[in-house]
Amino acid sequence: MRFPLLIPALFALIACLSGPAVAGSQGTTLYEDLGGKPVMDRVISDMLERALADPKMAPIFADSDLDRLEKLLIIHTCHLTDGPCDYDGQDMRRAHDGLGIKTMHFNRLVENLQQAMDAQDIPFRTQNRFLARLAPMHDDVTERSPVPPRTKKPSSYSVAPGSLPTTKPAE
Repeated sequence: MRFPLLIPALFALIACLSGPAVAGSQGTTLYEDLGGKPVMDRVISDMLERALADPKMAPIFADSDLDRLEKLLIIHTCHLTDGPCDYDGQDMRRAHDGLGIKTMHFNRLVENLQQAMDAQDIPFRTQNRFLARLAPMHDDVTERSPVPPRTKKPSSYSVAPGSLPTTKPAE
């Protein structure tokens, strides 16, 4: 991807533009604004189905217990959105360590999540409030590619004879 920091930056912008993080327009929690348990259960299930149908995403889930994963995702999203759930699973870094998740995978899963929320008619502003809560997890969930060492520049450069155009001095 040409702009690997674009999605996290957009999440940060969305968080700033979305207004208060806890209370919705009616003074409810984000969990309630998202539709509560019945809607969020469908959103998570739909998101996982979309991810598993994606040939670039499916390998990430190859060794997962999908029923357990779905339950953990439902509890975690409930907790993140101020619902009545307590998440006591692993922290995000430990849970995703060694899975080989890149920014591309993270972004595709966000797209799957957005499509699943659209299918449940969750308003765009509410979706943005939710995504703003997920954005800080990017660095814990994704693996960074090692930065190759810089190569030293040669102390002098040489130009092959005849490779530069010749110009005649002005008279």
